[in-house]
Amino acid sequence: MSRTARNPASGFALVSGLFLLIVLALLGVFIVAIFGMQQTTQALDVDGTRAHAAARAGIEWGLMQVLDPDSNDPGLAVAGNPQPPTCFGATAVPLGAEFGSVGLTVACARTATTEVNRNVAVYLLTATAQSGIGTAFPVERVVTATVSRCTDPNGAAPRFACP
Repeated sequence: MSRTARNPASGFALVSGLFLLIVLALLGVFIVAIFGMQQTTQALDVDGTRAHAAARAGIEWGLMQVLDPDSNDPGLAVAGNPQPPTCFGATAVPLGAEFGSVGLTVACARTATTEVNRNVAVYLLTATAQSGIGTAFPVERVVTATVSRCTDPNGAAPRFACP
């Protein structure tokens, strides 16, 4: 009778191969997850940049409304007491296709006072741009600006600007 000698190393190659296969599979899953996070981060960065640019554009739009460079504001036509422009309400401002799905709202708050015989208005403009509303990663950027405008009844028409 002969006994078959058992090799104590038999099966070691199978266990080593399975271990190596599992480690490589986990490494592959990790790399795919990191790549996916990188893509999401880049998309959020682009959305944030678009939203910030839209909010800045909203401030520029608001400044044009309250500073009225064309002197078309009806308050300036008040004889003897020209008034700075009134504030507009919260307004949704349409944007071009370059901004993608960014929505923009511009709001204005006005504080008026009189100094000597001059009418001074201080405007607080707030532009809020939003992108990705209703998604897992919404983006919002808010930009504010403060500007004042002075009208002087003794100033030159049509703007009656303070000296």
